[in-house]
Amino acid sequence: MTARTSAQALADVASALVEDHEITGLLARLVSDCAALVPADAAALLVRTADGGFELLSATSHRVDELELYHAQRESGPAVEAARTGAPASAVGGEAIVARWGDVGTEIVEAGFQAVHAFPMHWRGHAIGGLNLFSVTAAELSEPSFVLAQSFADFATLAIVQPAALGDEDLAQRVTEALEGRVVVEQAKGVLAFQLGLDMADAYDELVARSSVNGSTLAQVAQNVVRAAQER
Repeated sequence: MTARTSAQALADVASALVEDHEITGLLARLVSDCAALVPADAAALLVRTADGGFELLSATSHRVDELELYHAQRESGPAVEAARTGAPASAVGGEAIVARWGDVGTEIVEAGFQAVHAFPMHWRGHAIGGLNLFSVTAAELSEPSFVLAQSFADFATLAIVQPAALGDEDLAQRVTEALEGRVVVEQAKGVLAFQLGLDMADAYDELVARSSVNGSTLAQVAQNVVRAAQER
């Protein structure tokens, strides 16, 4: 049997998201694929609750299940930190893990793990939880593995927050908003082409470049260009 690739695993999640999916099974498959492909020896998802605490959502094994429940009870640990700070949290080596997370770190080491990496589950400017990856060897993640793990965390977030279904009116509204955004982009391309003496292809590249530099969305940059031209 051909081994699954990261592209196949993420494509499977994406396919499930556009269908009527069962979230528990989807998340279980997601953490399993993540552990296999990053790679790590175990993975788990912790999420924030309405009262500000944390709960285990999915784990690859019973051992990690118990470990994460302890983290949730203590409201401490790598995934908790990632959720609170909105940034990845890592420690490699038993001493570093204990030094960073105290009793929770001791539990991680005693469970047999020598490296842990946690990734925030971002949603609309804040983190709703964290993805934990545990390894029995004391090893840093490579840059490609780091990026892949964050992608799995992002897909887990989408699986949780995506509504089960949209009514026809809601779907039509979202399509309309997408089309309106495209119209603004086309207008902005025309403005830049005129102002800077560019062809339309180069004007679009200029919009994309400004978006990357400013950290804004393409639609936001386009709106700013059009607004500035109207105010002249």
